[in-house]
Amino acid sequence: MNASYEELFDSSVTLKQNNWTQDALADLPTCKGVLFFVNAAGKPIQLLQAANCRRTAQAKLLHKDADPATRKPDVSDLTTVIYHTCCYNNFLSQITYTQLAHAVFGKDAANWIQLPKISLAAIDTDVFLPYFYVTDTANEHPGQQRFGLFPSRKAAAEFCDVLNTVFVLCRNPALLETGKEQSCPYLQMQTCPGPCLHTELRESYANALNRAVETAAGTLETPQQQLQQQMQQASKRMEFEHAQQCKKNLDLLQKLTRPDVQYAHPLRDLCFLHIDIGPKVSIEGQKRKQQQLMWFKVTSQGAFHLGDFVPDTENSISEFLETNWTKTPTPLPLKDSKELLSVLSLQLFRNQRPGIWIDATLGIWLEKIISELKRQWNLDITIGA
Repeated sequence: MNASYEELFDSSVTLKQNNWTQDALADLPTCKGVLFFVNAAGKPIQLLQAANCRRTAQAKLLHKDADPATRKPDVSDLTTVIYHTCCYNNFLSQITYTQLAHAVFGKDAANWIQLPKISLAAIDTDVFLPYFYVTDTANEHPGQQRFGLFPSRKAAAEFCDVLNTVFVLCRNPALLETGKEQSCPYLQMQTCPGPCLHTELRESYANALNRAVETAAGTLETPQQQLQQQMQQASKRMEFEHAQQCKKNLDLLQKLTRPDVQYAHPLRDLCFLHIDIGPKVSIEGQKRKQQQLMWFKVTSQGAFHLGDFVPDTENSISEFLETNWTKTPTPLPLKDSKELLSVLSLQLFRNQRPGIWIDATLGIWLEKIISELKRQWNLDITIGA
């Protein structure tokens, strides 16, 4: 056996006869996890995630009589060792698989890791006439700020366009370096006052920029109220064109309340509580093992396993979170923040999300956690005890 592989995985099963059999695979666990098939020379054959490690291995190695039209490539004659690691839930399984792909395949790991591309809204306040734009870079430098997450590049681009339009930020930054600012169509259509040409407008631009950043961070009520007041005042003065523009901007701001921008927070503040099934453990005095729940805290700095815990009272949840929420344990192993956000996006934006995901960017509320625990697993949780 390859000693380094043994260190990476929980355990392994080795071929002892000429062919794989049900008995040979009986030592594989039935949990969700990651399987790694290796040949006699210790060379990798396949790394994959499995909903049930034993059943997946049986399907790969034993079902030789399956319909040739649907049968996947047969690796039974090549495989001599199967390494395995239990993960119990989708989130931990994806992180473990990604980490193992890097460890096993090195620079070729990208060929094995299929994660969605992230799209973030960004603004660089240190540049001339800052504006919102889309980026896939997660790291922030001084003067930069990122906002996310978004399910698609289109959603991120629309988020940026709304802010640039409503607060009249630069929408044609490519012209700023050409010296041809006067040819800007927004200037010619009189939808931009031209702070690039008129220095006296720079201060008002900076004020608008601050309001735009505050709105991007979630302060939506203030600009909506201001636009509503401006629209009413313009109507009273019979300035109907101005009132119509205010109405258009109000409609644009309303787009920032849609589901595809619900997780558009300052990236540095991003925080989620994730709860999903964990291992089954023996309980003293009980014949049946009890299913544990794994609790995770996920931020832009890392994914942290807080512990395994099945609550039965409101106070037990409070005590668990008070003890573990503010701790900073070693984060789960991922290459960088971009890979972490890709894994997080994969979980958040799937049609059917496994487990519980609670946006904790603005805080966590016991009522929400208890409601989700009851809905997901029908737990009997005593309130006020």
